Amino acid sequence: MNKILIIDDEIDITESISAILTDDGFYCTSASNSEEAIALLSNELFDLIILDVWLNDPDYDGIKLLKLIKKKKIKTPVIIISGHGNIEMAVDAIKEGAYEFIEKPFKSERLTLSVSRALEVKLIRDENKKLKEIDFDKNKLIGSSSYAAKVKDIINKVANTSSRILITGESGTGKDLVAREIHNKSMFKDGPFIVVNASLLEPDGIENELFGIEENGIIKHTGLFEKANNGSLFIDEVGEMPLQTQIKILRVLTEQSFTRMGGEKIVNIETRIIASSTKDLILAIKENQFRQDLYHRLNVVELSLPRLVDRIEDMDDLINYFSESFTKSNSLPEKNVVKEIKDKYIHHDWPGNIRELKNAVEREIIIGEKYDILSNKNLNDDFDQKNVISMPLKNAREAFEKNYLLSQIKRFDGNISKTAAFIGMERSALHRKLKQLKITDLE
Repeated sequence: MNKILIIDDEIDITESISAILTDDGFYCTSASNSEEAIALLSNELFDLIILDVWLNDPDYDGIKLLKLIKKKKIKTPVIIISGHGNIEMAVDAIKEGAYEFIEKPFKSERLTLSVSRALEVKLIRDENKKLKEIDFDKNKLIGSSSYAAKVKDIINKVANTSSRILITGESGTGKDLVAREIHNKSMFKDGPFIVVNASLLEPDGIENELFGIEENGIIKHTGLFEKANNGSLFIDEVGEMPLQTQIKILRVLTEQSFTRMGGEKIVNIETRIIASSTKDLILAIKENQFRQDLYHRLNVVELSLPRLVDRIEDMDDLINYFSESFTKSNSLPEKNVVKEIKDKYIHHDWPGNIRELKNAVEREIIIGEKYDILSNKNLNDDFDQKNVISMPLKNAREAFEKNYLLSQIKRFDGNISKTAAFIGMERSALHRKLKQLKITDLE
């Protein structure tokens, strides 16, 4: 449960904010002055601070207290609130490190939205911190095959440049890990690493998320481009972006600047763009689904990741790594599962690639011999296994995939997102696979 500290000298305001946030599942603590606030911050860790500008405090107003919080290197995001706000005050608050400025009175929906976004930013920042503590060379890019060596070589060559990179490959091949590795080896490594999956954003809200929102000169929402300033922005599944958004992305790449939605002020940024796609963008260009000029802007360097079946010699190393990581992080006894995995799944073509293998390793550790991804239990009752033996390999594979996917979709009551997450595929990739197998009636 997220812990929130509310600093306001008006008890009714504090109680009102606390009631709203408590109803939404947050834990709230309050302080009425700087002394109480500093004491709480010295003894407890909070996920978010909501701070009133006007405090009935002889020593500190809200801005001075904000400066003190930042001086003490307390990384907790701060939302400033005020009933007497103006543009200058908002600008001052943002300059001093506040996440957002909200004027009173505000609707409960406005507050909870700001709180959720601030906590999301904190989560991303915390994850980035953890990732920076990892030796990526040793722990992420596993394997010594020619394919793995080639990927590592390209990363080492492009990482410390400012060139834009397009990472292509099937779902589950590790595009996000490669993007993080590039960031952590680059000149932008001390800046944020921001991820946006274009396939998961609603078309109507994607530009708000990317560019932010401004009303009457006040920043209402900081966009992902701005959050990634002096760092890297990883646009996953870039091929899923609407064409209108692609035009604006192209402009940002060309000018290194943009305007927030509803705003007029030009925001200059220095951000490294890394994009990825499972979609064939050349085909998408031909079908007028992706802009050719944007493709060439993104594709300064293309890094194509191999399928797991094309680097099968790395499987032992990958299995050992996933096994060791999972047992350590869950305080489980060590277990050598290389033989079990390979013996069971030697003829499996791993459509979910490395992500699917990782899931298989974890299930093997948890369930062991009771679990088999090729078990009859995963197939529809009407799947004739005797008949499949007489089929050519391609037909047999399609028959299995069709029945396996139908059974999993049924298991999750038709929920494609949950099905995709379980089997280790991106939602968009699963949709394409269903279309390929002519699975259209999911009722």
